[in-house]
Amino acid sequence: MGLLVSCSAFRKEFLKKRFIKTCPLVLGLFLLCVLSVQAQEKTFKLRVVTELANIRLKPDIGSEIIHQMLQGETLESTGKEGEWYIVKFKPDEGDIMYGYVHESLVMALEQPPLVKPIKEIKEREITEEEQRPPTQQPIPATQPSLRPPKSPFELYFSGGGIFIDGGDLNSGAQGLADYYGYNLGVEGKGEVKPAHLSYILGGELVFPLSSYIQLGLGVDYFLGEKESRVEFEKGSSSEIFTTRPKIQALPLRLVISFYPLPYFYAKIGAEYYFAKCTYFYRFQKEDFGEEWQGEAKAQDMGFLGGFGFDWTLSPNLSFIVELTGRYAKIKSFEGTDTYSDSEGLKTTEEGILYSYYAKGAGGESYPLLFIRDKVPSEAGVFDPQEAIIDFSGLSLKAGFKIKF
Repeated sequence: MGLLVSCSAFRKEFLKKRFIKTCPLVLGLFLLCVLSVQAQEKTFKLRVVTELANIRLKPDIGSEIIHQMLQGETLESTGKEGEWYIVKFKPDEGDIMYGYVHESLVMALEQPPLVKPIKEIKEREITEEEQRPPTQQPIPATQPSLRPPKSPFELYFSGGGIFIDGGDLNSGAQGLADYYGYNLGVEGKGEVKPAHLSYILGGELVFPLSSYIQLGLGVDYFLGEKESRVEFEKGSSSEIFTTRPKIQALPLRLVISFYPLPYFYAKIGAEYYFAKCTYFYRFQKEDFGEEWQGEAKAQDMGFLGGFGFDWTLSPNLSFIVELTGRYAKIKSFEGTDTYSDSEGLKTTEEGILYSYYAKGAGGESYPLLFIRDKVPSEAGVFDPQEAIIDFSGLSLKAGFKIKF
């Protein structure tokens, strides 16, 4: 009996000591769970209300843009610093990232939770992960695209106008009118209008190489033509000179575009021209008329540079306005000249398009342009050379870019 009492007392004493040692451990685990639940990140929803919302690395308008969201998309916010919401997002490829978006670009869909500043939280152990500000979250090796959505290629269609210099084609038309008026001794009524303005149509296949760089393969077509009429009156008779210079080209281009901003780009590249020019001269005096018509073709290189604005209309469509400058002085044109008159005479001459000067009786010289089978060398002609048709100029285009 004494032995049983002694065992019972020993057991009670053992359980008492075990409870005293175990209770703090259990209580500690319970408190840790409570703190863990309280420490869970509380978020609320934001909706983008502008066409494009920039998410920046820091709460500053000059900070780096690390991602962009389109109108209507939603974000999760963990809090607010002044006028900036702290947001988290997950790019197409990579881990969850944190950044800042300005309050003017979004609308809160839920009431932001009231969160005490960290410095006011007492008697709580804050882990290293919680102490890290959003801007120091690990960034994936692959940065998100600057211009969402990212697409394997894009197709750009455009149209507009172009101003072309014209070169010897326009000079030849004006020179022949002046030369004709000088020989008649009469000042003409009217003026020779050069072929400068043209419409331009084109397209470009674009391959994004990175968030900032694009490679483009494109083609344009433009055509410029201008008809002029000058009348020379002498006594009771008059003669009419009509001219119609025409230039057209199909340049194929390879360009590189750089986007320093999501909506602005600059481009530079090279072009290969399939060019053609046509001249038409006609003199009409009462019942007699004669005319020259020539058409010549050439191929050569050119260069271009410009800039444009790219406005996103939807994830797969954007509107573009582009200003481009070209440099392309092309020569070695070959073709056929056809002469005919009202009496039925008709001759043709195949050769090279030449530009040369003809002297008048008073010593004046006038630039002329004709296709000749050999270098012009007749009396009164000097400084013959292959004509240069200048396709250099400026173009303004607008169009749409489809993203696939």
